[in-house]
Amino acid sequence: MSFRHLVLVVAVTLGVAACSTPAEGPATPSAANGPHANVGSLHLPLPADATYTEHSPDGLLDGCIAEGTVVCEARIVDLRTAGADAPINLPSTKRPFGWYTGTDLPTCITPASPPGKAAEATGSELLDSGFAPIGPKKAEYGRWKVTCENSAQNNQIRMWWLPNSRILIVQYGSFPGWDAKMDALLARATFS
Repeated sequence: MSFRHLVLVVAVTLGVAACSTPAEGPATPSAANGPHANVGSLHLPLPADATYTEHSPDGLLDGCIAEGTVVCEARIVDLRTAGADAPINLPSTKRPFGWYTGTDLPTCITPASPPGKAAEATGSELLDSGFAPIGPKKAEYGRWKVTCENSAQNNQIRMWWLPNSRILIVQYGSFPGWDAKMDALLARATFS
C-alpha cells in the first residue's frame, strides 16, 4: 500500500468517524463495560472495538455497526420508525432483494463499498432461509447471493427479521469469520 493510499484510507476513516454520532443511551447490564446498540426493544452488546451509529448527518450510516476501517458491517433498523417518511417493503425471504426495505434498486454494500459508494445490485438469489436466534427470540433468516453492476462487489448478504418487534438486522459481506462473530454477537442480545 502506497503512502498516498494509506493517508487516503486514514482520512476517509477519520472523516466518517467525525461525521457520525454514536448512539448514546443507558448501558444494559450485559453491555455495561463496552459499546452497545439499543434499537427498539433490542439491546445488543458490541465488541470492544466496534461502534454503532444511530444517526449520521447524511443518513447513509444510520443504524450501522462498524469495526476498524469497515464503515458498515451490519445495520440494525427499527422499522416502526423507519417507514414514517417514505414507503417501505417489509423484509421477506419470499422476494429476491428481501433484506432491502427501499422501493428502488438496492446497492451492493460491502466492506470496500460502504453506503453511498456502492454500485447497484443487478441480481439476487436466495441461498438459505429459515429461522435463526437473536438472543431468546427466533427471527426470520435469509442469506442471498448478490450480483452487482461492479462484479468486484458481488457478495452475500444475511438478514434477520423480527416482525413483531419490527427490527431488521442486515449483515453486509458474509464471510465465514464474520458470520461466526455475528452469530455470537446476536446470541448475546436481550430485549426489554
